[in-house]
Amino acid sequence: MTSGGAGGAGTVADAGAAARAAAAPAAGDPLRRKLVWLSLFRLVTVTVLLGGTAVVTRDLGAEAQQLAGHLYALVVSTYAVSIAFAVGLRLGRGLVAIAYGQIALDLGLAAGVVALTGYSDSVFVFMFSLGVVNGAILLFRTGAVVATALAVCSDLGLALWGGATHPPAAQTLLIHCAAFVLTGALAGYLAAQLGAAGERLAERESDLADMTALHESIVQSVSSGLLTTDPAGRVTFLNRAGEAMTGLDLAQVRGQPAERWFSAFQRGAPRDETEIRNERGHRLRVGYTSFALTGRDGRAVGDAVIFQDLTALRQMEEQVRRSERLADLGRLAAGLAHEVRNPLASIAGSIELLRGQAAPGSEDARLMEIVLREAARLEELVRRFLQFTRPVPPARSPTDLARVAAETLDVFDHDPAALRVRVERDLATATVSCDGDLLRQVLWNLLTNAAQSIAGRGGPGEGPAGVVRVSCHPTPGGGAELAVADDGPGISRPDLLRIFTPFFTTRREGTGLGLATVHRIVEAHGGTISVESEPGAGARFLVRLPPGAPGAAPPPR
Repeated sequence: MTSGGAGGAGTVADAGAAARAAAAPAAGDPLRRKLVWLSLFRLVTVTVLLGGTAVVTRDLGAEAQQLAGHLYALVVSTYAVSIAFAVGLRLGRGLVAIAYGQIALDLGLAAGVVALTGYSDSVFVFMFSLGVVNGAILLFRTGAVVATALAVCSDLGLALWGGATHPPAAQTLLIHCAAFVLTGALAGYLAAQLGAAGERLAERESDLADMTALHESIVQSVSSGLLTTDPAGRVTFLNRAGEAMTGLDLAQVRGQPAERWFSAFQRGAPRDETEIRNERGHRLRVGYTSFALTGRDGRAVGDAVIFQDLTALRQMEEQVRRSERLADLGRLAAGLAHEVRNPLASIAGSIELLRGQAAPGSEDARLMEIVLREAARLEELVRRFLQFTRPVPPARSPTDLARVAAETLDVFDHDPAALRVRVERDLATATVSCDGDLLRQVLWNLLTNAAQSIAGRGGPGEGPAGVVRVSCHPTPGGGAELAVADDGPGISRPDLLRIFTPFFTTRREGTGLGLATVHRIVEAHGGTISVESEPGAGARFLVRLPPGAPGAAPPPR
């Protein structure tokens, strides 16, 4: 619990740090955007000024043409400086310096236009106020103060410069300066409020990013699968655990009908189990809970399903039940040996004596032969049963499982059970610590079962009735896998659940102890055995052995 919590907290912290780190370089982006937009606004303004000047002065006299020439020079200079600023913006360095430069450029442009159009009496004096507003927009209150000071100084300077030809009235200068100061104060206040609101918004965005990262971390870290759909039944979310279980990617299923992949999940089921086949072809036993998602107003916004892979748990429960049954059988084994084998030996001995007195070929001799044969069969059954309930602990030694399989297959090729079967081999060296003789018994039982499952195909003399494929490969970590597959009629689902149960068989002549013995031997080696089958599609038994896990202890005698 502690370790998992620490991991989750670390993930959330990392996500929050990543969000803040992503937001850090964006701090200059608002200023950059404002510089770009104000540059465009300035270029549009001077372009309109240039075009208007050309139109107005086209048919005027030499004095107007001279004024137009000065305006053209001012516009061209503005274009040149704006291009220089654009290069600086492209480089992305010194944005504050560029902002002060643009404030100076705006007020310089305003001063130039005012000087060319009548100094303090010019109708373009309002351009100083626009420069003040631009300064407040760019650098908030500091920009407003700097722009106001430059506007007042520029206006007073123009009054002194043009005083000889255009003497200004003191009242006009006072009105201009008051207007600039009031504009600066109002623009600075509004810019400060806007900046504070922006900071609060940035804090809220940071909090939202942290909460989103926390939510994402929680949802993605849970070991259960989580699926959500919208009211139309389309997939909106699938977490990593759900992707791992189903073999699907969120990008693959987002926006697609959930019924296409998740039809096994019943809507509104409080708690249920079902079986699914994932995209990798594996059958999974899944427990799930389905519930409706509602918004704050109580309106349905979709559905959610939380699901868990219970395959290993159900297999473990089955193994526990099987072990309990085997333990009960072990406790009965000793009594069965005394209660059955001793009377059976007495009966067989007595029949042998009586058979010696019967005439050869008589009915009595034939009946006694039947009794002796069935007694021998019963003795073999008891022997195999005792062997199953009292297994010998494996005599482990480093063994090449591929060599054991090859030797067993060489013997099996000459067995009558293999006459109608074509055996295919895929054997790679895989050395594990095991009992080679017991593993030969395991493989022989699996081969015999596979051959018997396909022996009924075709008629005599028609060639192989089926194929048995035997493969052996090492596994990561030093273990090994041994697989026996056939293309026979397959195994039904109910039979799969009982196939390793003692005395369960589908053949009239079978004892039902072959696969149970195989399971017991594999268990004694610390390994596992599983079977995959579909009716009509054959069966595949897979034995997994560890490098050298301790053998299972024999049952109590």
